[in-house]
Amino acid sequence: MLSLATLKDLETQNLILREMRVGDGKDLACYMTQPRYQRFIAQRLSDEAEVKAFVTRQVSVQGESGRKMFHLVAEERYSAEVVGDAFLIARMDRSVEIGWGLHPALWRVGFGTEIGRALLALGFERLRADKLWCKVMRPNVASASLAKRIGMEQADQREHFAVAPGRSEAVDFYQMDAETYFNLPY
Repeated sequence: MLSLATLKDLETQNLILREMRVGDGKDLACYMTQPRYQRFIAQRLSDEAEVKAFVTRQVSVQGESGRKMFHLVAEERYSAEVVGDAFLIARMDRSVEIGWGLHPALWRVGFGTEIGRALLALGFERLRADKLWCKVMRPNVASASLAKRIGMEQADQREHFAVAPGRSEAVDFYQMDAETYFNLPY
């Protein structure tokens, strides 16, 4: 698997996925602190200050050699408005965990699917992973549908998976291998 210090921007039909910038904290806090957004995520940030601190930490590691974690922002191409976020975490077994989030006001308009497909491209084409996988909290039907829509298959499920300190959830795992990805229709 390729080790990168930075990821170049990736453009989709409606979005640009790019590395976080220090100035993104306020825009991300507009939705990341909403209860609807936080229902199905592991890392819950309580206010704008926590979101800004999170962004600052992510920006501080950009450019480091051997970097394994990439936190991205999805911005709408035409307005440059931040509409979502994503991450890729490279593992020692040549797999990459992916995850996505979207402003709740923009659910069910296709941006999540664009983010998911972009993560597949980044993981397989830029990081050269052998396998990509994600974990979805079982009540999050929309993310489970998204994982399937982008071609991932359910690989495992756990009834009591630790998603954060002191918190466990029923979680389903989805995955795709590189051969499957490279054989997908365009």
